[in-house]
Amino acid sequence: MVPLWFTLSALCFVGAAVLLYFDLDRRRGLGRRRKSWARSHGFDYEPESADILKRWKRGVMSTVGDITARNVVLGQIRGEAVFIFDLEDVATVIALHRKVGTNVVVDLRLKGVKEPRENDVWLLGAIGPRMVYSTNLDAARRACDRRMVTFAHTAPDCAEIMWNEENWTLISMPIGSSRAQWDEGLRTVRQFNDLLRVLPPLPAQAAIGAAPRRNAGPGRPLAPATRAELPPGRTDTPQVRPDAVRREAGRPEPVRRTPPPRNSRQAPHYQR
Repeated sequence: MVPLWFTLSALCFVGAAVLLYFDLDRRRGLGRRRKSWARSHGFDYEPESADILKRWKRGVMSTVGDITARNVVLGQIRGEAVFIFDLEDVATVIALHRKVGTNVVVDLRLKGVKEPRENDVWLLGAIGPRMVYSTNLDAARRACDRRMVTFAHTAPDCAEIMWNEENWTLISMPIGSSRAQWDEGLRTVRQFNDLLRVLPPLPAQAAIGAAPRRNAGPGRPLAPATRAELPPGRTDTPQVRPDAVRREAGRPEPVRRTPPPRNSRQAPHYQR
């Protein structure tokens, strides 16, 4: 029996070593593909990052603990920052920064995916193959117009979870997604971000947007409408001297002569 147990333990050890080798090779291969994909789009690549995950806490982020983001890609789309990274063996996440943030969270996920774990998110209903959850059902109901219905039916299945957090819009994809699916994910997160513009903005940003604009060019302050100061004893009303009034009163009014009409004939002069 001892040789048998020894043989079984040796086989288990060899099997574990083989699985570990294949797992490391898969991770390295995924990193190489992600790095090549980032270069083709003009993005930057980092093997891992522990700071970017502090920005989000909802969606698939609520299902993971204190982990490190791997195969991180950082770039810009239409002037807004975008992140693409892997959450260990859980999912691949694409995050797009929003110009105007909002406190209303809209969570769109496939029907086969578990419901959100947050206590402040409620179910709104189903749109095609997806379920809609939100922290504000009234605002989310207004956002679920015809465009949102069309988007819910046409969005790729690789985008399993789509949600937003303040100034970010995110989607979650399977960890084994391909380069083509990463491209589809970028298009999907942009479309979802555009549809969420109808949500009420953050109070601070709403106050900035409602500030009145002055009728002056940029960088040119309006000149104050103040009257120039005059020396003591002076007023801005013109004064008329009495002697000038007398001269004007005694001066005869000039006689204005009307010029003869054009194309008229003068009377002939006769000598007597």
